[in-house]
Amino acid sequence: MPKGNKKPNETKEDIEKFAKELQGSDSDEDAVVIEQPTVQPNPPHNDNSSNKKVELSQAEKDLLRTELDKTEEEISTLKQVLTARQKHAADLKRKLGLSPLSELSQDLNRSLKTVTETEAFQKTAEVAAATSDTVKEKWNDMRNSSLFKSFESKLGTAYNSAKMAASTSIDHLAGAARAPSQTGTPVAEEAKPIS
Repeated sequence: MPKGNKKPNETKEDIEKFAKELQGSDSDEDAVVIEQPTVQPNPPHNDNSSNKKVELSQAEKDLLRTELDKTEEEISTLKQVLTARQKHAADLKRKLGLSPLSELSQDLNRSLKTVTETEAFQKTAEVAAATSDTVKEKWNDMRNSSLFKSFESKLGTAYNSAKMAASTSIDHLAGAARAPSQTGTPVAEEAKPIS
């Protein structure tokens, strides 16, 4: 029978069983027990009661409040324990000289090693090496061709011509810039000693 189709007396039995389990767990106060939360089964689906809330008795509400308080207390305790363990781990790492940067470096190195050991990476590396060799061979063949040598010499000649032209125009500009300044300002006469 599915959970949604439980009879009301079965639901009551489940709640009582749960209450007994909670009372039995009080004896072991030092242990941290994580239990699965209980889910209240849905009441039988009738056309008249589909939009109504399930009314809980005062005892059931008290039981649920008690369970909620215990659960919140356990959560708080677990948070405190986790915080203390994290501080302890940080102290141990500090004493061992492990910094977050060194941990990151170690993680990256492990990841890189894992990747480089994969078959896909090995095949890719082989293909890349073969491609590199092929490109080198084709480049050398092209550089040794007469067309490339002709292009290279023409390019070298054009570069040298452009360099000479630029140098000449810079010299012209520099000379033109100096000429007006020399003729436009009077030259100071040398001071003659009085005899």
